[in-house]
Amino acid sequence: MEHRFVKTVAALLLISISCFSKILDTLIIEGLDINKASMIKSSLFVKSGEEFSSIDLQRSIKSLYHLGLFKSVDFYILTETDSAASLVLRVEENPVCESIEYAGLKKLKQKDIEEKIKLKRGMVISESFLHDNIVIIKNLYAEEGFLLAEISTELIKTTVPGNVIAKFTVKEGKKVRIKEIVFSGNEALKDKKIKRKFKTKEKKLFNAGEYKKDQYQRHLDSLIMYYHDQGYLDARVLKDSVWYEKNLRDIHVEIRIEEGKKYYAGDFYFTGNRVIEKADLAGRVAMKRGKPFSKSKYEMTKMFLSNVYREEGYLWVQLQDQFQYRGDTIDVSFSIVEGKPAIVRKIDIAGNEKTREKVIRRELQVYPGQKYKQSRMERSIREVMQLNYFNNVKPDLKPNDDGTIDLVYTVEEKENIGQFSAGVMYSQVERLGGNFNITIPNFRGAGQQLDADIEYSKYRKRYSAGFLEPWIFDTPTSFSIRAFYEEFQAINRQYDYQSVGVEFGGGRRLKWPDDYFRLYMRYRISYEKDNRAFQGNVGNFTVLEDGLLSRLSLILERNDTDIPMFPNKGSVLSIQANLAGLGGDYNFAKGIVAYDWYFPLVWKFVLGMKTKFGLIGGIGNNNKIARSDLFAAGGVYYDGQIRGYGEGAFGRYTNHGLNLLTFSGEVRVPILEQQLYVAAFTDYGNVWDDIADINLSDMYPGVGLGFRLQLPMIGLLGFDFAWGLKDPRDPHFGGKPAGFTPHFLMNRGF
Repeated sequence: MEHRFVKTVAALLLISISCFSKILDTLIIEGLDINKASMIKSSLFVKSGEEFSSIDLQRSIKSLYHLGLFKSVDFYILTETDSAASLVLRVEENPVCESIEYAGLKKLKQKDIEEKIKLKRGMVISESFLHDNIVIIKNLYAEEGFLLAEISTELIKTTVPGNVIAKFTVKEGKKVRIKEIVFSGNEALKDKKIKRKFKTKEKKLFNAGEYKKDQYQRHLDSLIMYYHDQGYLDARVLKDSVWYEKNLRDIHVEIRIEEGKKYYAGDFYFTGNRVIEKADLAGRVAMKRGKPFSKSKYEMTKMFLSNVYREEGYLWVQLQDQFQYRGDTIDVSFSIVEGKPAIVRKIDIAGNEKTREKVIRRELQVYPGQKYKQSRMERSIREVMQLNYFNNVKPDLKPNDDGTIDLVYTVEEKENIGQFSAGVMYSQVERLGGNFNITIPNFRGAGQQLDADIEYSKYRKRYSAGFLEPWIFDTPTSFSIRAFYEEFQAINRQYDYQSVGVEFGGGRRLKWPDDYFRLYMRYRISYEKDNRAFQGNVGNFTVLEDGLLSRLSLILERNDTDIPMFPNKGSVLSIQANLAGLGGDYNFAKGIVAYDWYFPLVWKFVLGMKTKFGLIGGIGNNNKIARSDLFAAGGVYYDGQIRGYGEGAFGRYTNHGLNLLTFSGEVRVPILEQQLYVAAFTDYGNVWDDIADINLSDMYPGVGLGFRLQLPMIGLLGFDFAWGLKDPRDPHFGGKPAGFTPHFLMNRGF
């Protein structure tokens, strides 16, 4: 384009020599296939019949180039007199992209490139724009370690004038590897330690040695941050070099470091504080006197100090810090300007299209007229998330001129949180059957829950319907009712099972010992019948074939987990006491204690630990129990979860079940947050007839892998693939090993 510009300037010089200004007689435009002449004329600073000069022509050329539609723009003199001239405007148009093709792609997928490049069908292709897209593709290859990838382009004309096919041809080359990383200038920290902290690695047996430029730069920053955390606050990278060997595949990296002086934490002083005592502020300092002055711990200290004031409502506190050096020791003085506490003027709810506003408001822990407290704001988020109706809750603080603030909680509602399923099933035992299930956890947007379940086949019938109101009379008191009927009749009437009844429940949020506690009460009355294989005694209990069950249950629960289904932190403690004997044919006492605990590990990995202990005791001398109230373990659906074994393999169906003990551990990670999770797990447990018989060596271990997938309208689906590890000679399995056992779950975590 440069030679064309020279030619244009020469033409302009001729015009300027021949005349200072002239009248334009005619203007002829040449070279148009795509664009219209009227559009070009509207961008010019010369018009037929009007006076023009060389400056007008220059401005016209710049205007046309600015459109980005032309490769070249030239004015030529067609005819000329002393007072007038006729001109030719000759343009070369940039082509239009009709389609894009790729050749030589092996390591990258075409769709990955198409998502990143700016060139699309129908766009005008300039040389600079084409170059920009080449750079994008080269950077994509560089991110994958192909730093020497070559990209060439070809514009292929099509049958449509002005249209081209943009073809990118890639020579990927070899993937480069880091052969050697050399550090220099480091004296306090040895090479071995630095290499362990430096996340870019040399090619070794278990390391690919990939070099990615952007990632490498971030790793340099992380290395210096590590130095800063060791007290070397002046540490920096003086120079880093990267070069190739002759084979153009192996990379050498040299990093020169200036460590500087090592500093230690001294004393921390506070002035200007009136609301918070100095001792309380000093207790928030994350560093200890005499230890290396860690930059990250210092930033953490400032955050802790700010949070102390935010907790008391002082949102606009100013912490002005000043370093005072005593040799290699740093004393820090904080001059504090506290300001005034913020009062909450009003609270708004946004984003709730299905959920009634009062359902959200009643979970909030901060109210208008109160002094703002950071912990109450965060607790409000936790309580709203525990409803399990929302993907996210975002708070926003809006200050007012009078010193008050407005709080806005913006919720992101889950789509289709109700679950619906229907299907047809067939088995050799039960033959053809069908099932239908619907659960509406936010019924009418009022926070109520409604569910119904139907299963029907030749030998099994099961019907269940329930309703839950979590805030009866607008108080934190819940009420629930459930009616159920189930029967199973074995082929040839070998045994029959039947259960029909109703259960009422109520619950209340407590404020003591703290406000994470809940107390629930349930009463069940039902007719129970179970005459399968074994009847008789279990311990000092008589197992009745049928009878009327009247059972009262009390449950005390404390739950401080951050989210309901897949907690990242927190715990759940549940203490349950069941008493049967208030009328009816059964009399027994049954207690269960369960504790679940969750702890975040590195990245998004979470460790979960669960344990459950249960025991059944008698009331008086003539103790009677239904088989369904005995403990059962094994699989995933009974009282004790022991994956790798059959459902109910231990307990009520093997003449046992008065005592239960199980442990479970899991390490899980989200693939898609709140949608897809995978985990490795282990279970361990058994049941016994006497509490004195409980023995860890008599427990059954299982290990495995599993995943959970949240699907709209269906709910949470889970598959666990487990292996039972108990001695294969164990009589529970008839001398056969437990081996591999798959488990299918719905609407349950790990």
